[in-house]
Amino acid sequence: MNTVSRSIQGEGVWSELSAYWLKYTLQLDPKLEESFAEELASSPYTLGWMEPGIDVIRTDNGYDYRERDDVPLTAYLFEPLTDGQEERVEQLQHVLEKWAGQVTLLKVEKVREEHESWQQQFEPVQVGEWHIAPSWSGEGVVEDLSRVLWIDPGAAFGTGYHGTTQDILYLLQELPLTDKRVLDIGSGSGILSIFCAKNGASWPVYAIDINPAAADQIDHNCSLNHLPKQAVQVVIGDPLEPAAAEQLPRDADLILINIGAEEDVAMLPVVLRSLAWGGTVILSGIVEWSREMVEQAYREAGFSPIAERISGEWVTLVTRLCDNEKKA
Repeated sequence: MNTVSRSIQGEGVWSELSAYWLKYTLQLDPKLEESFAEELASSPYTLGWMEPGIDVIRTDNGYDYRERDDVPLTAYLFEPLTDGQEERVEQLQHVLEKWAGQVTLLKVEKVREEHESWQQQFEPVQVGEWHIAPSWSGEGVVEDLSRVLWIDPGAAFGTGYHGTTQDILYLLQELPLTDKRVLDIGSGSGILSIFCAKNGASWPVYAIDINPAAADQIDHNCSLNHLPKQAVQVVIGDPLEPAAAEQLPRDADLILINIGAEEDVAMLPVVLRSLAWGGTVILSGIVEWSREMVEQAYREAGFSPIAERISGEWVTLVTRLCDNEKKA
């Protein structure tokens, strides 16, 4: 999923916030983005981020965003509230006069500093007989701690809150995992790999992701779940490239791919090389309008569908390799 917010300042700026801040919402011409940011870098204001105007577009792989250069950017400024709010706003209006009406103040808010307020959006969630919870929830989150996946959000994709991830977890609870050799393609934070490792899958579970941040994130989440490092073998790289492909198993009983429909199809050579005869593949990140494309590609490669889950427009498929002649 592409982000449409551009962070201008480093994370260190947030440690300098006072108890109350004024948050200013501005609009400006996209052509001023660079000069506006440079000007404010030496000002008493903190430029948090800018958001371009966007159009949401539908693609074969789901949804994407297209930035627009014909509508204003939205910018968010912050200033410590050290004296009267009215005086602060008047001073900002004076500063903005430099841009001769090309920068407009839309909204002023008084906000309290909350260093960890972002954590509030990550609450424990139940998926079947299991809970997904961040570490700051504390061990009192549920009664049965043996059925909790402790997953902290980080730089690697995947928190367990997206419907596709939850649908895979539902399906994994219905599959026998004991002693199964598992390959998780596009592992992100490692939530699916960790679930398998905690539920009897053969160690190591192989987790591959193109994002280098995944390695530390998976190690961290393994530690939260009291799993040793050897429980999950992290591979960083593109599984279609020889350097990464050589590090993957050739006899996996179960392969998980939760990226997107086009990627599910693109990974077929990896699947056929890595999957044991009679093995199972769970495919997700598929929108309903690309389902047939994925099903056809896997059907032609010798796979048969055995189960599915649907959440809104998202489809998750369970397929099994049945045609020995198709296995290369």
